[in-house]
Amino acid sequence: MEMKPQKPKLQKPRPIAQKELEPRPCQHIRILDCDKPISRVFYECYYCQQGLLSECNKVPPIREIAVTCPNCGRTAIELLGQEVVSTTAIPSPWRG
Repeated sequence: MEMKPQKPKLQKPRPIAQKELEPRPCQHIRILDCDKPISRVFYECYYCQQGLLSECNKVPPIREIAVTCPNCGRTAIELLGQEVVSTTAIPSPWRG
């Protein structure tokens, strides 16, 4: 009896298991009065998530402004405007 050579079985490709990605920090922000010379910006510090309210003068010349968090002392956000008139720590509107 003559044996036929066996064909190798083809397997369906399995989906590559993707590693669970680490969550990346995000930053909540809401801009009010953007059609006025002074805008109000509600946001959270990028590092400590402290709620902050800044008033920003948008009259030209406009430049990038680093706003320091009064809670942790790091750069909380970078805004575009002429100057930051005030920054106040508030309870975060996005935290329960």
